[in-house]
Amino acid sequence: MSIKYRPEIDGLRAIAVISVIIFHLNETWLPGGFLGVDIFFVISGFLITGIIITEIEENRFTFQNFYNRRIKRIYPAFITVMALISFIASAIFIYNDFNQLRKTIELATLFSSNFYLGFTQGYFDLNANENPVLHIWSLAVEEQYYLIFPLLLIFSYKKSRKIKNLLYITLLFFITLILTSFIPINFYKDVLNQPNIYYLSNLRFPELLIGSLLAIFNKLTNQQISKSASNIIAISSTILLIFCLFFIHKNMNFIPGITLILPCILSALIIYSTTKQNLIKSFLSNKAIVFIGKISYSLYLYHWVFITFTYYITGEKVLTNYQILGILIVTVIFSILSYYIIEQPIRKSKLTFKKVFFYLYLIPSATLIGYNIYAKGKLKQEKEYIEQNTQDFISMNNLPPKIITIGDSHAEHLEYFLDYVGQKEGWKSEILNLGPKCQVMVNDASHVIPECQSQWDKVEKYDIVFISGFYDLRMGGQPVPRFETDSYIIPNFQSRFKAMVKKLAESKPVYVFANNSSITRSPIRGHLLEKYGLEKYLQPVRRMGNIDTSNEIIHDLIKNIPNVYWIDAQQYLPKDSVISEGRYLYGDQDHLTNFGSYYMGREFNKYQRILSEEQVQNLYK
Repeated sequence: MSIKYRPEIDGLRAIAVISVIIFHLNETWLPGGFLGVDIFFVISGFLITGIIITEIEENRFTFQNFYNRRIKRIYPAFITVMALISFIASAIFIYNDFNQLRKTIELATLFSSNFYLGFTQGYFDLNANENPVLHIWSLAVEEQYYLIFPLLLIFSYKKSRKIKNLLYITLLFFITLILTSFIPINFYKDVLNQPNIYYLSNLRFPELLIGSLLAIFNKLTNQQISKSASNIIAISSTILLIFCLFFIHKNMNFIPGITLILPCILSALIIYSTTKQNLIKSFLSNKAIVFIGKISYSLYLYHWVFITFTYYITGEKVLTNYQILGILIVTVIFSILSYYIIEQPIRKSKLTFKKVFFYLYLIPSATLIGYNIYAKGKLKQEKEYIEQNTQDFISMNNLPPKIITIGDSHAEHLEYFLDYVGQKEGWKSEILNLGPKCQVMVNDASHVIPECQSQWDKVEKYDIVFISGFYDLRMGGQPVPRFETDSYIIPNFQSRFKAMVKKLAESKPVYVFANNSSITRSPIRGHLLEKYGLEKYLQPVRRMGNIDTSNEIIHDLIKNIPNVYWIDAQQYLPKDSVISEGRYLYGDQDHLTNFGSYYMGREFNKYQRILSEEQVQNLYK
C-alpha cells in the first residue's frame, strides 16, 4: 500500500521555503521567515512517520529500505551543493574561513554539523551572512531524528502491537524534550560547550515530533473531518501562521524551544484540515505553488549559497535590489536543474542499499573531504606567501623571559612586537592566553576565581606583567562583525579588570596595552579575489568604532593605580591603510599579521620605550 500523494503539502513546503528565502534576503521584510525551517520539520515528521507506521503495520519495514530512500532523497543534491561550495570557497576564501567551512562539511557528511556550529561560532569565525554552509544544520537535525525515532517506533510497536501506545510514547518523548527549553543557557555553555543553542537537536526534535504525533493520531483515529470544520481550522490556522511569520522574531525568548511550538502546531493543523477540499487546500494545490514545493529542497540548499558568496565577495551588509534579483535567478536555475537532473532520477532509481551507500554516500563524501584537505594545504601555502617569510624581521632574543604578557588572542598577536621591542630594550616576554573563562581572573570581591588559580600562580612567578586584550569585545562596546559576539561579554568587566590590575600591581609593575582598531573585513580577501577580477566588487576596508574612546575607558580605569603604566603602541599603526611596505598589517578583522606586529614594534621603538634602562638592568642583574 503506497502513501497517497497530497499536493497541498508540497504547497505548504513552498510557503516554508519562500519564507526562509525572504528572511535571508532581508530579515526586516519578514522577521519570522526563519520559521519556514520549523514548518519543514513538521512536514518531514508527518510524512516520514506516516510511511514508517504503514510499513510497520504491513510488516514490510526494514532499516535498509528506509535509509536507502533517505540517502537517495537527501544526499545526492546535498553533496553536489557541498562540492560547489568547496570549489568556489577554495578559490576565494582566506585560509581561516575555508578551514572552518571544511570542518563543517566534514561533519555534515556524518550529520553532526549542527553541534560543531553551536560549539565553534565566535568572533574568530565567519560572519553568519558569509558562511555558505550555515543552513545545513537543519539537515543534520533531521537525519539525527531519523536515526533515533524509527528505533523508538519499532521498539514500541513490537512490545505492544498497538498504535495507541506509539502515541503515548511519542507524546512522552515530546513533553520531555519540550522541558529542556527551560534548562538555563549557562548549562549549555559551561557544561556542554554549546554557546549557540540555536542548532541543538533536543530543542528541535519537538518540532518534528509534532508532525509525527499528527501522523500517529491520523492513523489511530482515521476520522474524517467535516468540510465546514476543515475550512474554519485551515483558514484560522493559516491566518495565525502568517501572523507568526510577521511578528515572531529571532530574539524572542525560548527560540529555539517552546516559543516555536505555536507555529509548528498551526502547520500541523493546516496539514490536518486540508485532507478535505477547502479554500486553503485549493490555494496550496495550485500548480505553480506545488512546483515550488517540489523543488523546495534544492531552493533551500542553493539560495543561501549564492547569498553568502555575494556577501563575501562584496563585503556589504545589505543586499542591493540587483543582487537580490541575480541571486533569485541563479537559485531558481540551479534548483530546477538539480530537481530534474539529480533529485528525480536518483530518487526513482532501483539501486540496492549497498550500492546507494557506496556510490551515493561513501565515495562522494570521501572524495569531497579529500579535495577539501588538498585545498586547505594550498590555501595554507597561499597564506604563508601573503604574510611572507618572517626571517627578515624575526629577532634573535635568547634572554630568559622575566616578563609575562597575559590576555586573549590580542595578547598573542603581539608576539613579534614583543620580540622586536624586547630585543632592542634587552628583555624577553612569554605570552599566556588566559582562556575564555579567566580573561579576568578575579571576581567582584577581588578574590582570585578558583578555576583561574593555576593561571594566577603562573603569573605570580614573573617580575613584570603586561596585559593586552580585546577590551571592546569584553565590554560589548565595539563588536566585530562576526558571529555571536555577545557570548564573549564579561559581566562587570570594568570593575573586575580594575580589581585584577590593582591586585597584580601590589607585588610587581603592570603594563596595560591599548587595543588596536577592528576593521570591517580581512584585507587579504582582496588579494584572492583579484585573481578572478572580483576585487572591484569588494567594499574598501574601513575601521570600526572609535578605538580611542574604548581605550580611554581602560586607561581611566587604571591610571590612578600605583605601579601601573599605560602603553599605547597601536597609535603607530597607519590610520588610513592596512598595508605597509607591500605587506598586510592585518590578517583578519582585528588581529595583526606577524609583519603587522613587527611593524608596530619597530615604529614604537623609534619614539618610546616600555622599560627604562635601569629597570632592565635590575631585571637581569
